[in-house]
Amino acid sequence: MATTLPPLAMHRLVRTAIALLWLIIPLGVVVWHNSTTPFGGSLVGALSALGNSAWLTLLVTLTTSTLVLLAALAGARGRHLNATWASFIAVPHVAFAIGLLWLVSPSGWLVRLVDGLLPMWQGPIQSSVLSGKSTFTLMVVLMLKELPFLLLMAQANVQQMPIQPWQQQAQALGYSHRRFWWLIVIPALLKRIRLPLYIIAIYTVSVVDIPLLVGPNAPALLAHEVYQLNWQFTNNTQGLVSWGSLFLVVIAAVSVLLLRGLEWVLQRWLGYLALTGKRACAAKSSVKRATTPWFWALLAMSVFISLLLQSGQQAWFYPSLWPQGWQWSRWLTEWPYIAPLLYNTWILAALSATLAWLSAIALLEVQAQSQQHTLNGGWLTMLMIPQLVLVLGWQQTIGPDNGFIGLLWSHTVFCFPYAYLTLHGAYHAYPRRWLWQARSLGYGPWAAWFKVLVPMLQRPLALAWAMAFSISVAQYLPTQWLAPMTHPTLTTEAVSIASGGDWRLGSVYALAQWASVWSVFMLVLWGTRARN
Repeated sequence: MATTLPPLAMHRLVRTAIALLWLIIPLGVVVWHNSTTPFGGSLVGALSALGNSAWLTLLVTLTTSTLVLLAALAGARGRHLNATWASFIAVPHVAFAIGLLWLVSPSGWLVRLVDGLLPMWQGPIQSSVLSGKSTFTLMVVLMLKELPFLLLMAQANVQQMPIQPWQQQAQALGYSHRRFWWLIVIPALLKRIRLPLYIIAIYTVSVVDIPLLVGPNAPALLAHEVYQLNWQFTNNTQGLVSWGSLFLVVIAAVSVLLLRGLEWVLQRWLGYLALTGKRACAAKSSVKRATTPWFWALLAMSVFISLLLQSGQQAWFYPSLWPQGWQWSRWLTEWPYIAPLLYNTWILAALSATLAWLSAIALLEVQAQSQQHTLNGGWLTMLMIPQLVLVLGWQQTIGPDNGFIGLLWSHTVFCFPYAYLTLHGAYHAYPRRWLWQARSLGYGPWAAWFKVLVPMLQRPLALAWAMAFSISVAQYLPTQWLAPMTHPTLTTEAVSIASGGDWRLGSVYALAQWASVWSVFMLVLWGTRARN
């Protein structure tokens, strides 16, 4: 039978090239820099200066990750795996945070709506847990942004599990459908979504742009604190930066271990329920409704409209639902500044997404031909290390504003794991017998791949590229530390303006950032639907 396997040496060459570009060299740069840079200051002094920030970071990470996990387990039972999830996951964190704050602030749009519907309402609210920069606000924003990602991973894994045979056996033993789900499916699912949960936790440990906008200042999260200290060029602060980056790695490792312990507790608890015959807990209806696509579509629409109104308003006094005056000329005034940022953002995102996408396809093809169908966690290594630690090592090694190539390389490093993760399931679920039949009909290896596999996987391939594109658009720290002057982007400017308190102008840049990602996803969905 004709085979599509290339020589073994080609397999090794592809894997080696991808590993060097996106894993070994990036990590090697950081390790080499840390091994040659002494840690300034004493450990005791670093602990006292950064201790509160470290504890707060651990608390936020564990709370956010645990709540996201429980909500994802409750919503994994649905059959909502489609492009809606992917498009919402791609919404930039910065744009989402800016719009959400105006939506739920004490005198925000939702409060005004309630005031208009309920005349007895005594508003505006004088104080609110979501009124400004606080730990609670930060956790709400992170949970709303990270839950769709874990839901997507959970539902994708559920569809790959032999649910029907398991359910038939469970029914034969007298299990109800709910009991079968929580006592048989959920324990298996917990193991499968372990890696995506760790990715969420480590992202929370090292995120910088969201804490800059909505996080607390006293104390700040550790990544936020290290970020601020890195702009102070003194021996003492640079020593704290070195210790702080080490603490981030420790917190990430501790968070993963504690989440692994939480999984162990859940597994034992569910096992106890199965042995004793006690009733498993049922998810609340409110949680189930919050894990359906229509809820997230409504939330995204509300945040988008909030940004749009805020960007065009001139005067908007409480309790009016609509601004008393408009100033759409703000868009025209800002366009000369937005246009070059838009160009930088799109060029950088398109190139880095393409490089990451091609690398992911090459790796998946090699794995498919080698009969390796399981998700290889090693290729997601860059998501398992706090981003600030990596970017700090790159900055201090190659220097800031070192050119476009270094910035492109850094963006591709972070885009590659998401492209690989997004495409993995669909690529390995593809029946390879179609390629073998094409080869038996006279097609060459490349012709069979392009004329048979690509048309059948056009939507997963396009969505993987769009996801990588959105990841590049949302990158804040690599751009801010590696090319802040020569290649600023919409994301860096949106964070700078919004953190300065100008929410109306910040909404303009946030909308431009959102539109950059959303337009790509809509084109991808429309184009693949038309082709189908």
